[in-house]
Amino acid sequence: MKNEVFERDYAEEFRQRQENRPGRDFLDALQTCGFFEQYKREMDKIPKRIVPKQKADYEYLLGECDAYVRQFGGKIRGVVDYQKWQSTIDLYLPHFEFCDRESLSLLEEIAKRAENVTFCIQERALRLSIFISYFDEIY
Repeated sequence: MKNEVFERDYAEEFRQRQENRPGRDFLDALQTCGFFEQYKREMDKIPKRIVPKQKADYEYLLGECDAYVRQFGGKIRGVVDYQKWQSTIDLYLPHFEFCDRESLSLLEEIAKRAENVTFCIQERALRLSIFISYFDEIY
């Protein structure tokens, strides 16, 4: 029986879509005139509070991810940022493998508790970055 292989390379198509993205000029104009900086200053004036559930999610994931990177000899960095009003957990390993029920359940917990999860290559390691809101505005 013959192997089945599905392979595509969308790099060039993606690059062209990014270059020709509608609204790009508008976003550049907003950046140039300082809109985003002013927006950030105004948002920073609004009082913030810690969201208990997201704090608990952060603490839980930090502990679980710490155990994971310790098992494989990696690095971890968790930050609760009181200037950007967010929290992140970054794991650095040569590779990530989720191959048994325990590690797959960690991956599932990350997906359930995080706002955003990113994998990228950084400083000769693979970085798994987990973003959790942690804070909310008080109105």
